[in-house]
Amino acid sequence: MKKIITAVIIVALGFNSNAQGNEKDFRFGLKIEPSFNWLSPDKAEKFESGGIKMGFGIGAMTDFKLGGNVWLSTGFAVDFNGAKLNYLDNTISDTSGFYPGYFHYSSGQSSGIVSVDDVNAALLDTASTTFSEYSFLKLQERTIRAQYVNIPLFIKMKTNEIGYLTYFGQFGLNTSIKTKARSTDVGEIISATNLASSDLDDLDIEKEVNLFKLAGSIGGGFEYNLSESTSLSVAVVFDYGFTSLTKKTSDHVIAIENGQPITEFESYSDQKNKANAVRLTVGILF
Repeated sequence: MKKIITAVIIVALGFNSNAQGNEKDFRFGLKIEPSFNWLSPDKAEKFESGGIKMGFGIGAMTDFKLGGNVWLSTGFAVDFNGAKLNYLDNTISDTSGFYPGYFHYSSGQSSGIVSVDDVNAALLDTASTTFSEYSFLKLQERTIRAQYVNIPLFIKMKTNEIGYLTYFGQFGLNTSIKTKARSTDVGEIISATNLASSDLDDLDIEKEVNLFKLAGSIGGGFEYNLSESTSLSVAVVFDYGFTSLTKKTSDHVIAIENGQPITEFESYSDQKNKANAVRLTVGILF
């Protein structure tokens, strides 16, 4: 975190020094962004939102004057956010249905979620003893903790200054690039070999979360003039997710069929869960 903050400050100083000669057409600043994040599942029979999770971002913002009171606003932010997803049993008839789960491998110092392909290979290999070292968790809740680099691209429309205040509205796109994804899982342990609940507190789910996410954004706020060239900027922005946070097909979560003998596991598919957020952006523009 200290390295990120230091890098942001260095970039800010560099941009600010280059902008001194053209303050009217270009502004640069630093910002913090607390946020409220939630998921909107497309498949109500498989998933439901687990509610709102808090997030936090820090970064830089730049405004380029396009003409009149219209500006192009961009920048970047390192965003630490979360989302909670509930996995549901999927009843398809009176006697049969599907529910999600995954296998967890624990042996000595080695542990982690096992891929569907590895499970099937061990299951079909009658000479293998590895499968007996797997634990199975029927997945019910997953709290995702993800880290992104956000790159917004907004059209900002400002009023003329009224007293010390300038009001603005903005709309555009927010593109996010994933840098890390971890989760805490809750579920029913069906079978266990050296599996404790603490093993499910910090799982690596990089392969479960898409590298990119895209959201449409709309919001507004104000700038309060602190001095001739420095302003406090405050905005509230709503991000509507266009893309799914999770990949469509899981590498690890599988569909277990009730009441049927299993000779091969199938990946859990149709994981379409769009990420939405309300963000409060507070920054200083120079």
